[in-house]
Amino acid sequence: MTSPIITGLNKAEIIKLLLNKSSFEVIGLRGSFTASIKSVENEIERLGLKCRVKSDMKGAIAQGGILGTFIGAASLPVGVALAAAATLASTGHTLATYNPDYEIIKDYINKKLRVVYKK
Repeated sequence: MTSPIITGLNKAEIIKLLLNKSSFEVIGLRGSFTASIKSVENEIERLGLKCRVKSDMKGAIAQGGILGTFIGAASLPVGVALAAAATLASTGHTLATYNPDYEIIKDYINKKLRVVYKK
């Protein structure tokens, strides 16, 4: 089953889907990506629901390709330290948002959000 797709930040449509506990995608967020993430998160929380915001790293890694591999190898010591710090931060965030109603998955490459109902 495919999720409904919303083009732009159509708040009325987003609220309708949230009230119906539906999963959906928001596309066309070129200029206001970060503000759009916060807006969707605020709407979920305003309805008394919990959400977790995650990044779609598979898409970013796939887009990085060979160049990403060379850059990653060149900065390996720094990368290991940053990865350890990111893992700790991610674990803390996961515990703080345990059992969320929704997950917002950010796709920075395509500038879209996947809002997934989890319960």
